[in-house]
Amino acid sequence: MPRTAEPPGADARRRRGLREALDDFHKITELSESQDDAARIAEQPRLVSRFYDAVTGFYEFGWGTTFHFSPRRPGESLRASQRRHDQHIARVLRLRTGMHVGDVGCGVGGPMITIARATGASITGINFNARQVARGKRLISKAGLDETCRFLFANFMDVPLEDAVFDAIYSFEAVCHAPNNLLLFQELYRLLKPGGEMAVVDWCLTDRFDDADAGHRDIRRRIEAANAAPDLRTTERQVETIRSAGFEILQAVDQQAEDGDERTPWYMALQGRDLSLSSLARIPAGRRVTAAATTLLERLRIAPAGTGETAALLNLAADALVEAGELGIFTPSFLVHARRPGGDAPSPPSAS
Repeated sequence: MPRTAEPPGADARRRRGLREALDDFHKITELSESQDDAARIAEQPRLVSRFYDAVTGFYEFGWGTTFHFSPRRPGESLRASQRRHDQHIARVLRLRTGMHVGDVGCGVGGPMITIARATGASITGINFNARQVARGKRLISKAGLDETCRFLFANFMDVPLEDAVFDAIYSFEAVCHAPNNLLLFQELYRLLKPGGEMAVVDWCLTDRFDDADAGHRDIRRRIEAANAAPDLRTTERQVETIRSAGFEILQAVDQQAEDGDERTPWYMALQGRDLSLSSLARIPAGRRVTAAATTLLERLRIAPAGTGETAALLNLAADALVEAGELGIFTPSFLVHARRPGGDAPSPPSAS
């Protein structure tokens, strides 16, 4: 069973809340198909947060505290590959002690902890999900990083911070939830100091995706619908949107193709050949057992209403992601490294 972070007194509230969260989540697709841009910008962040109310317990059960894929090498565990990926992004941005860094869509703070420990940078994690923020604060305290890391409960489309507050910004697999990517990147541009750099790693369609192929379109639709990511973008469109927001593009690369290995593809984390105790919640057989168990516990009124549906939803998401990965039409790790013009380019870290 997925563990949850709520205190004991929250049980009855959670039983109602999970069902309500799923009902809200299902509104995302309908909202994304509307022509009302203002309504989408206003409502989608809240609905995405409701999605995370439903799935965060499952994510922690299967992924620990780091909710992203990563290029993986033979013999390397998922967790080791995630740490290496996080540290690579820190090196791309040349993060170090004395810098103030924004982590946009920070989850419960797994990457923040890894990067803060590796670099000594001060990091502000921006997250619009209250439960994840509460959980993340506890993890930061447990890691002994209260002096350098903090969480800010905020919609990343409208962050309540002054202009030019960050020396650097990074984001792992969060931009795909934005209701309007251009407006989001304009907001990140505002938050970044002139000369500061941004590294965005996100879900994108590769150049192998063919919109004329009905099978490709169906896989795309299933990924979008099951992951609260209603407008997957091509890599080319992602780059052009960031450029349109005012950034200078320094690098744009599919990290899975650049740093991965065909023997250990990113979607291996969702396949049966990644067998270990910690992987049981991610692989097909383990996911089926979890879905069956949660459905039974729900019927016995031990688990909240909606638990079985959430497990089934995540199974659909995983199956679609594996299909897309096998076809090479999707990557979860498209990196755009960009710079806000002006100011002085940051100097490389010292050799010490």
